Amino acid sequence: MRKIGFHGGHSIYELGPAPDVALFFGCLKTYAENDHQEQDWSLLTDRLYRRYLRREELDETLALMEQVRQIFAQVPAKSGVEWDSKMIGDPQKSWLDPYQPTLAEVFSRFFENFVKACGSAKSFVEVFNIYQPVRVVISDLPGFARDKSKPLEDYDALEGEPFWLR
Repeated sequence: MRKIGFHGGHSIYELGPAPDVALFFGCLKTYAENDHQEQDWSLLTDRLYRRYLRREELDETLALMEQVRQIFAQVPAKSGVEWDSKMIGDPQKSWLDPYQPTLAEVFSRFFENFVKACGSAKSFVEVFNIYQPVRVVISDLPGFARDKSKPLEDYDALEGEPFWLR
C-alpha cells in the first residue's frame, strides 16, 4: 500500500498508508471544521490537504494544527470513527492504534511530523534561501519523484482529489 508523508525543506516525514492520512483529514473535517465553524480551517482542509503551504502560511497553519490537536485530545478514539477491523494491527494496511484513549494520541505522529516538516522548511530557507513548500506527498521514491517534479502551478490549479490520493 502507498505510504504518505509530510514534506518540507529537505525531509519527508512518513505518516503511514494513504487510508490513515485520509482518515486524519476526515476526522479534521468532522471534529474541527464541522464542530468549530467559527474558525477558517482552509489552510488545513484545502491548502495542506490538496495543495501546499506557502511560506507566509506556516506559522498560522502550525497554530491551527495545534488547535486540531487540542480538539482531538477531547475526542475519544472510539467515538464515531469507523475503524476498519481488517486494517487494525496490520502494519501494511494501517499504522494507527485505535486503542489509544483519544484521537490526539491516535494521530500523534501526524502532529509531531507536521511540526518537523515546517521546521525543516524554515531551516532550508535559512540555510539556502529557498523555500521548499510543506505539503502532503507520496513518500516512496518513485511517487515522490513524480510529485516533486510537478510545478506548483499544477497544485494551485488542482480541483478534486489531491495528487497523493491518485
